[in-house]
Amino acid sequence: MRPHHLRALLALRVSAALALAPAAASAQDGEAARVAYAADTPRAPSPLAAARPGPRAPRTDEAAAAGQPASPAPAEAPSTVRVVAHQRLIALLNPMGAEHRFDLSVRAPLGDQRDLFFDGAHLQGGATSFVSPVYAIGGGFVELAPFSFLVLRGEVMGAGVWPIGMNAAGHYGLTSYDDDVRGEALPGAQGGSARGLFAGGSVTLQGAIGLGDGVRLLFASELGLTYVALGDAPYYYSMKHDLVLAREDLVLTNSAFLGLEVRCASDLLLRVGAYDDVRHVPASGYVGHQLGPIAMLSWERIDPALSGLTIFVRGGGYTHHVFRAGEATILGGVALDYDLGGL
Repeated sequence: MRPHHLRALLALRVSAALALAPAAASAQDGEAARVAYAADTPRAPSPLAAARPGPRAPRTDEAAAAGQPASPAPAEAPSTVRVVAHQRLIALLNPMGAEHRFDLSVRAPLGDQRDLFFDGAHLQGGATSFVSPVYAIGGGFVELAPFSFLVLRGEVMGAGVWPIGMNAAGHYGLTSYDDDVRGEALPGAQGGSARGLFAGGSVTLQGAIGLGDGVRLLFASELGLTYVALGDAPYYYSMKHDLVLAREDLVLTNSAFLGLEVRCASDLLLRVGAYDDVRHVPASGYVGHQLGPIAMLSWERIDPALSGLTIFVRGGGYTHHVFRAGEATILGGVALDYDLGGL
């Protein structure tokens, strides 16, 4: 993809997100839009993978817009600072992989949570980790949502990679961005180990518009920039991003979701829609792109300590990739949200 095509695509995404932001604030619970990113691929270090608070009861005006009765107010004061956790397990085909994520954090609400523009506004910080059969990444994050439709996030994490004897599973030093990184070109016997650093930030715009009868239109778009320093080789194949990086490099990402949410029962939500994912390495000009359908089934308020359970599946294919263009991919997994009590 040519650079001017990339600039046009990113400009279109940002302008669309800004145009929807005011409408989004009219009926946004935050978690519904962000949960789409629980289905992010193991190759994306997704700063979207923020620890998610448990679902809350809809406000009276929000419930009316969605065609459902308002739930009673929670027993605890909404201003309580909470300890929350998020756990996610995903499996992916093409590329084949699996990843377990766990976040543990403290979350404090900001502003008047009954106000449309501050519903879900919060300050949150804690620890996050991503573990797969071939890498472990962990560190800390800070997240600020000054308004219901805007989330800002920064994180710093250490990383370790090791071989497991399979092709393209380990750290592989390369000589340039253009080296062949197909599985047969990265034999298991040549895989090595490496340590490094991930540091990045992201901006997410998200929203929901009530359509009546328990149906809402959901939208979320995240723009992220990550600095990655890993190993000693001048270039290498990044399993986390599924592309070639220099020893120290920047990765620009944009992930978007558009879909419908249907409340099937008082505690059961069905979300279906489409995702669009772009990965760009400014130093090389590389652009990777994939898109396709996604479906999620979420149970709310299962237990006082288990605030949410989501099962998701995502399909689609690559339109642009270093060697997978035109191929299909599928991902599935489960996500759990915990409320561990107030401080």
